[in-house]
Amino acid sequence: MAPATVVAAATGSDLSDNVEERSLSGEFGVEYQIKFDEKTHILQVEGENTASKERDSIYSISVDGSRLEREDIPLTPGETHRREFPLRSTLDVTRDEHTVKISTFGDTTQYNFTHEIDPENPNGVEVPRITEASVGNAVVDGKQSAVVNVTVENPSRQTYPTKLMVHTEGTDGSYYPAIASPGENETITVELLDAPDAEIVGQARLYTGDFEDPEGELDQVGFVGRVDGETEQWNESFEPVAPPWSDDPYQYRNASAGDSPGLAEQVSGGVELGGVPVAYLVGGAVVAAGIVGLVRR
Repeated sequence: MAPATVVAAATGSDLSDNVEERSLSGEFGVEYQIKFDEKTHILQVEGENTASKERDSIYSISVDGSRLEREDIPLTPGETHRREFPLRSTLDVTRDEHTVKISTFGDTTQYNFTHEIDPENPNGVEVPRITEASVGNAVVDGKQSAVVNVTVENPSRQTYPTKLMVHTEGTDGSYYPAIASPGENETITVELLDAPDAEIVGQARLYTGDFEDPEGELDQVGFVGRVDGETEQWNESFEPVAPPWSDDPYQYRNASAGDSPGLAEQVSGGVELGGVPVAYLVGGAVVAAGIVGLVRR
C-alpha cells in the first residue's frame, strides 16, 4: 500500500496576480488573512495573534468536500504564521465546479470556481489509474477459473466510488467495485469466462457513475496474456461502449490475438450470470441485484 499523500507547504510565495483576499476571525484573538489563487490553485493562510497571551492558530482546509488539512500552531503575542498550500493535485477529477473551504473554528469562508479536468491530461490533478493487469487463475465458487488481477491506484486525497468493467473475447462484461482509499491501491480479481488454456486478450475500464456516461471515465488499458505466462499491458484512450445489460451490448474483438477458441464460443449462446449477479434484464429494465456480474456470449 502506498502511503497517503500529504499537502506540503510551499516555500516563498507562488501566488499570481489573480488572487482574492479575505479576512477571518478565529477564537481567542487570532486574526487571519486568506488568499486563494484561482489560476495556480494555491491557498495562502496567514494567522496573527492579536491577543496579549499565547494563542493557538487553528484552522482546517477542505477541497471538494474532503478535509485535507488541520493546522494547530501556538503563537506568542504579535506573532504571525503563514503557510501556502498547493491544492491543484487534490481537486476532484469528476467535477467541473470546485470548492475550497477554510474554517477557523470561529469563522468560515468558501471559494467557488470552475476548472474542467481531462482525466487523460489532468495537468497536475491526481487521478485514479489502472497500474497493472495480470492474467491468472483462481478458485471461484469452488471451481478453477481464468481471471485477470487488476490493480487500481488512487494517488489523490479524494475518495472516488470507482468501478471496473472488463471485456475479453470470451467475456462480454465483468463488473466489480474497485475503490482504492486515498493514497493507496487495491487489486481486484476479476472472473473471466475464457478458456483457461487460451490466450486471453481484453480491455479494463475504470470509471465512476454510470458505465455508459462519458463524464465518469477515468482510465482504460488493454491486455493480453496466458494463465501460465506473462501479461502484456498497454494504455488506451477511454472509449465509451454499450453496457452488458443494454439491447446491443459491446463485444470485444482483437484481430491480433491468438485464434484459440474461448469458452463462450463453445457454449450455445444466451446470457448467463456468474458469481453474484449485478443486473438482470426484467421487462427491458435493469434491476441491480448484487456486486459482481459476468455476461457470457
